[in-house]
Amino acid sequence: MKKLVLTTTLLLAMPAYAGLNGTPVTLRTVVQDTSSSSPVITSLEKTVTIGPGIEYPHVANLFNAGAATEAPLGFVPNLVDVAIDIANDYITIDFANSAPFKHFGAGFQNTYAFQFDPDIARSITAAKIDNSVTTLGLQSSDVRLVGNELLINAENLQFNPSTFARVNLAIEEGPVSPAPEPATYAMMLAGLTLIGWIGTRRSRRELS
Repeated sequence: MKKLVLTTTLLLAMPAYAGLNGTPVTLRTVVQDTSSSSPVITSLEKTVTIGPGIEYPHVANLFNAGAATEAPLGFVPNLVDVAIDIANDYITIDFANSAPFKHFGAGFQNTYAFQFDPDIARSITAAKIDNSVTTLGLQSSDVRLVGNELLINAENLQFNPSTFARVNLAIEEGPVSPAPEPATYAMMLAGLTLIGWIGTRRSRRELS
């Protein structure tokens, strides 16, 4: 019985894998003309579960129309048709689809807003531009963690189909995935109890 209690304690205390894989992230885009004007959400919010591959193949997919030619007025200079991939501890933006456009719309902000689960966001301690591969003209002030969101401001930046950006995320060790539901813990305890009961019964048979 002591062994069963110890095993249960270890399983319940075991930290989740530190990283974003398997967690939900919501993306939206925001523009703001001046520091005193109201921000405007210029896309639908789209939530995906992070895993291998490109999560947001084209920013145009954030619109009902699904194509840049049918998207709302101002879509092209404000957002650009890029592919965004969120890996376990970094985010990349690939501009291979951007031709023939050459720059983001000007203003106070022209921002990609990534929203994380609050528990996960608390484990993200920093976001830093990877200057070894980033060719988009981002400055450190363009990348900010605010609450449970990562904001990447690309206002008026120049680009071409070869442009690339990567933002590395520092994620502390420990649980970053949402805590299991109470029902999950109940199932675990029931399973462990059953194993313990079977083991006790076998021991009694051996003694008899």
